Amino acid sequence: MDALPFEIWASPEPTVARIGASPFSVRDQLAETGHEARDGDLDLLASLGVRASRYPVLWEKTAPDPDAPPRFDWAARRLERLRVLGIEPVVTLLHHGSGPFHTSLVDPAFPERFAAYAGAVAAAFPWVKRWTPINEPLTTARFATLYGHWYPNARDDGAFGHAIAHEALAMLLGMEAIRESVPDAEFVITEDLQSFRALDAGTEAFVAHKRERMYLSIELTLGRVVPGHALYDYLTGICGVPAALLERIAAHGRGPDLVGWNYYPNSERALGTAADGSTFNVPARERFPISPLPLLRAAHARLGIPFGISEVHVNAGEADRVRWLDARVADLATLAHEGLPVRMLGAWAAFGLVDWDSLLTRREDYREDGIFTFAGPGETPQPTAVSAAVARYAAASRAKILVNSAPSSRIIAE
Repeated sequence: MDALPFEIWASPEPTVARIGASPFSVRDQLAETGHEARDGDLDLLASLGVRASRYPVLWEKTAPDPDAPPRFDWAARRLERLRVLGIEPVVTLLHHGSGPFHTSLVDPAFPERFAAYAGAVAAAFPWVKRWTPINEPLTTARFATLYGHWYPNARDDGAFGHAIAHEALAMLLGMEAIRESVPDAEFVITEDLQSFRALDAGTEAFVAHKRERMYLSIELTLGRVVPGHALYDYLTGICGVPAALLERIAAHGRGPDLVGWNYYPNSERALGTAADGSTFNVPARERFPISPLPLLRAAHARLGIPFGISEVHVNAGEADRVRWLDARVADLATLAHEGLPVRMLGAWAAFGLVDWDSLLTRREDYREDGIFTFAGPGETPQPTAVSAAVARYAAASRAKILVNSAPSSRIIAE
């Protein structure tokens, strides 16, 4: 029996991302899950008793036209309702997006344009204290510029290096702009908690690179990526990122106040060499037990920043989703008992998600339930066993009562 000394959050999946160059290739999870049109969803979140919600005020939707002022009507209604309900918004400004059509991750003007938007949002909502300027900046840069899944659909290191540098500077300048209206604003960064194992000597160097790269977005914002950093030569040499840009990032370096790690069954990978000499990459859980505990300990030892798990969701039935949640609560309780600064656990995809099995690249209407059931037009999300579990943990967190620690789940079927 251990205390539950961290906050419980619950949040919708809000990705609005360009998948290709055409305007018609935008994927809008707020619209596709129905959350955008249902004001009553906020009351469902409140029924859980959670402390906070990562909530979107997205650049692409709020300020799509650079020559027109932002449209805050939807955001104002939603954020004020959250405040009335006693749920603190952790405002996200960009969630797997590349900005409105007039910019992109590889646009040199992206950081300043983003910062101007961030400042406008903060001026409109100066009572909001916690901010996530860009969700999972490393993951977004990888998917958009190394793997070609999302706009600008590149597959080269140069695009990646510029994208991650622009995102880092955008976050730092954005937080500076936010603090002009909210001097005590907290910078919350969310990122994928990854792990890599080499299955043979031929992949050891690539695995070492990936292990370093996992921390890149955060260490950029901390001002650590200077000459001598393990990835400095990669960024300036292979990626062609100007040293002056990295110097500017380091000069503005003021790292996050909180790191939200996102951990999924496929976050841990194993790399090996195939018979034809190519590298294969498979989920580590297919070959080894997995657990976020050693990864979280290592991340805190390296970064020294308070943390939590900010997305707890798995593509599975209700029972497995509850087991995954129980396991992550137990993991964080273990780390808190060890004295690590665990601050929150975020239950994710409150109202489900669509087509994430293809990373949004195919329109197949593949639906997943989240905390509540996925609801189509004219329908209302319904509670699930996950809803009940989240409510129990939220009550334990608010009252600081004792809760049972479930055994940590090593592997769960997706």
